[in-house]
Amino acid sequence: MMQTGTNKTKRSTLLKSFLLRFVIFTGGWLVLLRGDHLSDIWFVVLFIAATTAISIYTVPPGQWVLRPLGVVRFFPFFLITALRGGWDVARRVFFRTVPIDPDFITIKHDQDRRKTLVLVWIISLLPGTASTVMTEDAIVVHVLDKKQPVEQEIQELKKRINEIFVDSRS
Repeated sequence: MMQTGTNKTKRSTLLKSFLLRFVIFTGGWLVLLRGDHLSDIWFVVLFIAATTAISIYTVPPGQWVLRPLGVVRFFPFFLITALRGGWDVARRVFFRTVPIDPDFITIKHDQDRRKTLVLVWIISLLPGTASTVMTEDAIVVHVLDKKQPVEQEIQELKKRINEIFVDSRS
């Protein structure tokens, strides 16, 4: 049976994506374990291959196309946001005098599910916030102090997330 051009392209894309992800996962394993446990190499290769196959199945190639420069610019913002959120939690635990005036706010979100998922995940890293409910067009966020500029911070976060993803409508 002859293969059509689209089948060859699809297989080629799948193979390239599999190999790239396999290399990335292997690199992650080497970094996390500092290259130790090389005696278990067959188990590791099998595990990484299975993980790669699952990642191909759950997030097919081309579904989460990212802008490399956007990701690089987002990384420092993400780290600073995570540190600020951690510091806020530590202050609230150790210094009981930090003001608390809780509330729920509703934030409209992008129709692009990828961007919305990343937004929901990262909102909880903002100081004094936690994503609680996601509806078709909005995210309900619990804030510990409604006097804080949480909505402005979420708008900035949305802008940064938009810079990461290649527009799926193009």
